Amino acid sequence: MVAAVALAAALVGHSTSPRLAHAGGPTDDGASEDMLGNPDQGATEVGLSGDVYADTDPSALTDFQPVLDPYGTWAEDPSYGTVWTPNPDEVGADFQPYLSAGHWAYDDDYVWVSDYNWGWAAFHYGRWTWIQGRGWAWIPGRQYANAWVSWRVGDDSAYLGWAPVPPVWGWRDGVAGMLGFASREPFVFCPSNDVFAPSIAPRIVRGEPATDVMARTRPYVKASPTVGPSYVPPSGPPPASLGIDPSRVARIGRADAPLMHARQFARPSTALALGARAPVVHIVRPRLVTRQYLPQRAAAVARPARRK
Repeated sequence: MVAAVALAAALVGHSTSPRLAHAGGPTDDGASEDMLGNPDQGATEVGLSGDVYADTDPSALTDFQPVLDPYGTWAEDPSYGTVWTPNPDEVGADFQPYLSAGHWAYDDDYVWVSDYNWGWAAFHYGRWTWIQGRGWAWIPGRQYANAWVSWRVGDDSAYLGWAPVPPVWGWRDGVAGMLGFASREPFVFCPSNDVFAPSIAPRIVRGEPATDVMARTRPYVKASPTVGPSYVPPSGPPPASLGIDPSRVARIGRADAPLMHARQFARPSTALALGARAPVVHIVRPRLVTRQYLPQRAAAVARPARRK
């Protein structure tokens, strides 16, 4: 199942404007009547595999609640299921993930270092998507990444671009289900020499001005991609390949306690001592939406049930 998630994520396209980044069509489009009546039909069982969490492990719904609850709101979205959105007074009206209140650093790859108290959870786990009428929303996930973004680079390496990796599943009644559509998240671009600046937002090209830069770039593909059963988050181009002087590259320090906490949360062997749940065998439904969750009946605000 994880391999299927990886394939779906790799095929997702991107747009240049958050206004276009939303799912279209009815939420049960393409689902058979049998599937709508019995959402577990055709479900895939995801087993345990060593000292790791599957991204669709149900603990994703509860392990991050203590850090996220004070800063945002849980809701049931008709297209994406259970989502969390940060409070506007916490992030401001112009919030954008992997851009607002944070900066890039580098160890073996690019690492997003967030200034938000909750950033260690929402930028290293789960996926972000732009939802019309709701804004940026976070879909829970349980696999760690330095940053869940995909990358673009031009032949002249003048700009580096990135966008949130879009979700391919959502949550309904505590069970993950495949979305059945591809959301399209907006790319932002930064002059390569400014990528590791302490405050990156003022240097960014985004929205309509990013269209021209987008046309001069291509998706970055790592020279030797990892092949295996687990989804490997996209890697960015090494700073040296962009002509960035080593002295300008921000590095991760051992004093970065939130990031160290995020990485410890990635493995059951270290996460359980921090209060996380153990991974479990679970199912992933072939489609998220069932007839009872058509848009006109999915406006109720809810939050995932915490474990006792």
